[in-house]
Amino acid sequence: MEEFVTILAGGRGERFWPASRTNMPKQLLKLFSNKTMLQETIDRTLPLVPMERTLIITGNHLADLIKQTHPDIKDENFIIEPMAKNTAPAICLAAAKIVAEYGDGIMYVLASDHYIYPAEMFRDALKVAKEVILTFDKLVLMGIQPTRAETGYGYIQIADKIAEYDGIKCFDVKSFKEKPSRVKAQEFYLSGEYLWNSGNFMFRAGKILEEAEKYLPEFAKKMRQYIDKYGTPEADKILAEAFEEVTAISIDFAILEKSKDVAVLWGAFQWDDVGSWGALERILPRDKFNNVIAGVDKKLLVDTYETTIYNNKDTLIVAFGVSDLVIVNMGDVVLVMNKARIPEMRSLVEKIKENPEWKKYL
Repeated sequence: MEEFVTILAGGRGERFWPASRTNMPKQLLKLFSNKTMLQETIDRTLPLVPMERTLIITGNHLADLIKQTHPDIKDENFIIEPMAKNTAPAICLAAAKIVAEYGDGIMYVLASDHYIYPAEMFRDALKVAKEVILTFDKLVLMGIQPTRAETGYGYIQIADKIAEYDGIKCFDVKSFKEKPSRVKAQEFYLSGEYLWNSGNFMFRAGKILEEAEKYLPEFAKKMRQYIDKYGTPEADKILAEAFEEVTAISIDFAILEKSKDVAVLWGAFQWDDVGSWGALERILPRDKFNNVIAGVDKKLLVDTYETTIYNNKDTLIVAFGVSDLVIVNMGDVVLVMNKARIPEMRSLVEKIKENPEWKKYL
């Protein structure tokens, strides 16, 4: 059975404003290397899955941007959603396309904007996921061994171990927990029974469509019609109708948290969803005063501590006698924020949206 990497690349990354914008979303930023986060995601799996079976799921607008910034990615690598309806419809569309073209296949559904290190350990986990899928026909989640009591992630409670390959364990899922309070997060971290839900999934394309028939029946019916008419003008019409009618919903809420055939891998590699500016200090090296510098390294820091600076321009940034700040220089916008306010970034972006004159900065 062929393997397919399907990369979810439709997000906007508002919590990374002002670097992440409508015309340059987070997955197209070069945060940790000279490659975009999308390119790093592609490169991470190329030793396992060739480019011709690497599919990028996104909308028309972002597809055009990706083609401009990644000219080596061909048109046939894209799956274009008629409209954004969250991850469940997007993933089912990718599964339907694979079934229509190949009969079936194993899907590695990956986010386009996560930090993962080392890549070899991640690929080893995908190999184990493949064995679990072929043996048990499960929907497999990529769980991450927690390294702190994190309140910003969802958690997966493990049940019995069902398999172990080369030291990588796979468990049945006992329960899902949404983003917890600080006290609950500490309980989860110390118990040893919970993994972070990384938002990366592996399963057989036909299997996720079978589960969709149980939990998203109307949309799944449309996907079966789309498969039957694949390659004809009628298929495009069916697809447009399906997305017009379906409720926007995540794959977690729509299927994974309801299915009886879900398993989770215990991933021990370094992982971060890079969900906010706070991620930089977890990933990048710090100086002796715990400052983190990303982008253009042109700065003067005097009596400055615990501060993260992202400089996108050849501009000198001077920080004098400050601490616990995030400073982002994009040329047309400079953001100065106390780290304690990082969780409120979305509300800040909403304030920007309220002023018509500032929409050009979004």
